[in-house]
Amino acid sequence: MTENQTQPARETAAGVCQRGHGSRCGPARCGRPTRWAVYGLVAVFAAGAGWLLIGGASPSHATTPAPTPAAGDTGVQAVWPGAPQGFIPPPLHPQDVQLETRQLGDGVYALLSNTAGVDNNGFVVGERGVLVIDAHISGAMARQIIDAVARVTDKPILYLVNTNYHGDHTFGNYAFPSSTTIIAHPQTLQRMKRFEHEKQFMLPTVNGDRSVYSDVELRLPDVVFDDYMRIDLGGRVVELYHFGAGNTPGDVVVYQPDAKVAWTGNLIVGAGTIPPMFEYGAATHLATVSRLRAALDIKTIVPGHGAMTDASILTRYVAYSSDLIGTVRGAIREGRTIDDVLAAHPLDERYLPPADSQMAPLIDFLKGLHRMNLVQTFGEESASR
Repeated sequence: MTENQTQPARETAAGVCQRGHGSRCGPARCGRPTRWAVYGLVAVFAAGAGWLLIGGASPSHATTPAPTPAAGDTGVQAVWPGAPQGFIPPPLHPQDVQLETRQLGDGVYALLSNTAGVDNNGFVVGERGVLVIDAHISGAMARQIIDAVARVTDKPILYLVNTNYHGDHTFGNYAFPSSTTIIAHPQTLQRMKRFEHEKQFMLPTVNGDRSVYSDVELRLPDVVFDDYMRIDLGGRVVELYHFGAGNTPGDVVVYQPDAKVAWTGNLIVGAGTIPPMFEYGAATHLATVSRLRAALDIKTIVPGHGAMTDASILTRYVAYSSDLIGTVRGAIREGRTIDDVLAAHPLDERYLPPADSQMAPLIDFLKGLHRMNLVQTFGEESASR
């Protein structure tokens, strides 16, 4: 159970500042809002030579779920029955995809896809070892990540963080060394157990090509955390945050404070985009992004998909979500239906990427995504009344 507290935590074995500053920490020391957690157990976990200070972490004790039968139809409506007309699945097929290694600070690297929409990754190197962000969609893509790390350092990959449960972030888990500790939010762990269901869900994103992940094996996280985890790689710290639900219930932001770099998974998806709201409406997403914006001093965002950006994307997302909420609430007050809203409110041009930008190939996807966001927000707002 977690609590927000304005006073320092009590000096007991069950109370800890989740930024790793100990029980005498407070907002003045952290320099940003402090979230405290009170748990029955606070664990210090060691894997290899790297240490994790975990607030409320617990072993997953995960089991493989019974498979979900695959549907014969791989079309969008069959797999995503709530998707509105005009929605286009994100293009995630990894054919000919190469990940470019770009250094963002001492020991801090982005892995950037050469194909618009396909997943980005990254890694951080410390004296003791390496932390990798996300595992990609297949064993072949995971091995690209592993090879990219090996070109930079011979240190072991101690940790792998899954920023959400979707297969393009987790299917590659199995290709990492057995000694690598995989970390995720508890909700991500639970959703990952629906392995066969996720394979079916991903099919429209790879043009129905099951061969993309035909050799994938389920490998679940070893460690889960609720709100915050601090990982010391030896001379270099990485912080993991869960600010709330956004694209999925367990979205994780990975932050390297020295370089001020944040990997945002599907919560933030790149310069010139709008937020993807596949499971929640705009009010939920807005609250989560607002907490992120208030908590972290960010210079560079490496999104789960799309072009690298900076903290200005957070302002864009807040504005878009606020506009969406206003549009939908006004429509509900006037008694209009979701079909009325979809017909009357296409994506405003100010939220489209420039025609000559890296994200221009995704303009049609973004227009369809906006329709999905309207549907999710209409449902969320209607349910709250």
